[in-house]
Amino acid sequence: MRGTVMMNRKNRGLLNWIMLFQMFATISLSQTVKLGTLAPENSPWHEAMLALGEDWAEISNGNINIKLYAGGILGDEADMVRKMRIGQLNAAAVTVEGLMYIIPEIQVLGMPMLLQTDAELNYVRDQLSEYFRDLMEERGFILLTWSDAGWAHLFTNAPVIYPEDLNKTNQKVFIWAGGSGKRGWMDAGFTAVEVSAPDIFMSLQTGLITTLTTTPIIALSYQWFPMVPYVTDLRAGPLPGAIIITKKKWDKIPEALRVKLITQAEARGAALSEAVIALEIEAIEVMQKNGLHYLRAPDDAYLAWKQMVTTYMYPEILEKEVPEALYLRVEQLLADFRAGKKE
Repeated sequence: MRGTVMMNRKNRGLLNWIMLFQMFATISLSQTVKLGTLAPENSPWHEAMLALGEDWAEISNGNINIKLYAGGILGDEADMVRKMRIGQLNAAAVTVEGLMYIIPEIQVLGMPMLLQTDAELNYVRDQLSEYFRDLMEERGFILLTWSDAGWAHLFTNAPVIYPEDLNKTNQKVFIWAGGSGKRGWMDAGFTAVEVSAPDIFMSLQTGLITTLTTTPIIALSYQWFPMVPYVTDLRAGPLPGAIIITKKKWDKIPEALRVKLITQAEARGAALSEAVIALEIEAIEVMQKNGLHYLRAPDDAYLAWKQMVTTYMYPEILEKEVPEALYLRVEQLLADFRAGKKE
């Protein structure tokens, strides 16, 4: 009898250890990924991230779940990167403006008036993708997928075709708070104002800023365009982006799942970037029906803007963000691509 009691106690003890082990195993397998984005609810990017969350839950049998914080409720992209570094946030969908706080070298893809077509962007980025991924991992982040936001244009509250029109119409140019670019605009003789992302709408309403460089889809999604209802067909540059996750969080996800998760993220990112091309045309048409003036710029306008940004903006970018050797490599890649010679 006494032996039976001792055996039962041992069995119960063993059972408790088994249950405890299973509980911790479940905890280690189950991960909630807190992901932030400026993308407003119901926007193409928001919908793509919701779909990615469903994908990851299905792939992991419900163990990997994405908790999405959309619409900039966690602050602008710089704030989200800071929160990721201190562990308050695990992942983010950011544009080049946010990626710059991790790998400033990425700005080479967004240098004004440098890249001019989707084909050029895709080719140059493909050539540099491994370089960017390695830099990001060295600095504690994993690039899950590229995902673009379209092509940036200059939206203004009065017609602006040439650079000098900015002063003729008393434009105040929006600059990301804490970002680069202000010195270039000021050196060129224009007024530039730093504003954080959550304050853009109010700043447009009050006239604190009257010009901003953004994509048609974003201008429509955030309803900025009624306050800056003039835009030209000149492309200031692409707004490439990515979904990233901290390496610390990524390493907690079972290795057996990582390839499947990143493959699905890449598929969602590629599909979204492809859809953005058509959505951008649609966004312009919708805004035109609601008061947007879409102006055709003559060839000499492109040359005037190109000269302005090369003279006044490139020096700051090359000084603070993009190594000259990297810029020269991109110039060569572009020259080869345009000549039909690809690596």
